Amino acid sequence: MGGKFDIIVAMRHVITAQQFDRALIEQLCSRASELEKLLDKKQLEKVELFKGRMLFSVFYEPSTRTRTSFSAAAQHLGMQVVSTENAREFSSAAKGETLEDTIKVLCQYRPDIIVLRHHETGAADLAASVSSVPIINAGDGAGQHPTQALLDLFTIKKEIGRLDNLKVVVGGDLAHGRTGRSLAHSLTKFKGNSLVFVAPPGLEINQDIKDYLSKIKVPYSETVDIPSALKDADVVYWTRVQKERFDSTKLKTTFVIGKKEVAAMKPSAIIMHPLPRVDEITVEVDKDPRAAYFRQAGNGMFMRMALIEWVLADKS
Repeated sequence: MGGKFDIIVAMRHVITAQQFDRALIEQLCSRASELEKLLDKKQLEKVELFKGRMLFSVFYEPSTRTRTSFSAAAQHLGMQVVSTENAREFSSAAKGETLEDTIKVLCQYRPDIIVLRHHETGAADLAASVSSVPIINAGDGAGQHPTQALLDLFTIKKEIGRLDNLKVVVGGDLAHGRTGRSLAHSLTKFKGNSLVFVAPPGLEINQDIKDYLSKIKVPYSETVDIPSALKDADVVYWTRVQKERFDSTKLKTTFVIGKKEVAAMKPSAIIMHPLPRVDEITVEVDKDPRAAYFRQAGNGMFMRMALIEWVLADKS
């Protein structure tokens, strides 16, 4: 396994999207593509990867794609997986144990990586501060989801062929969704990109993202006009309302992409969504070749395989 990655850091925690520079993102995308080809050709088992290594999957919130894709990624690499789902209710957290104590205990069982999803913003950084093994942030409250951002970039690269000079529309619940925040940070690593944020009133992108984009002079705009935003977009990144993060009982959003909205898009554009989808993209859109969200979900496993390799590169 040595030599796959030449960008090295001391302890490879994966906490935020902005910790990855352009060179490393391109390396990860390239390696994810290689791993996909190896798996498709059924040649992956011929490669001695991380047999005997162990990944702990610790999820305090429900998850389908992230949890299972990490598990599948690790097992395709020859690792063993120990998993706990919905640990917020079915672990010692329900008894009042702190996250720090949980991580300290888990490290005693000699995992090589801990993949953590937590309902509190900043939890991954807190876990990393006491962990003796790499922590991979699989989503921390309304904070960040760096591995989602990496697989999103991988998807854009595969679908469009470039990560520069893109007009990217990010829409939906941008106040509570972590995926849009992480993608915005990641897109700034590439030249010539611009962002359009489309959100219902009260769910606009947070000010810290706008301040950051202004500081580094990445153009962005905000609108509630979906047709005008989609018309010239290269990438449309739509998200659901995060009902679990705030009281949405009075919220009635009309921010839905359907056949009519897609018809106004460029033939070369793509539609992405981190999933799960509720009703913000109608099922009739699924048949459009520009609908990339299910392919996007599949790309997650390959990017996470590449990321696990990078994290464990000094142990191989």
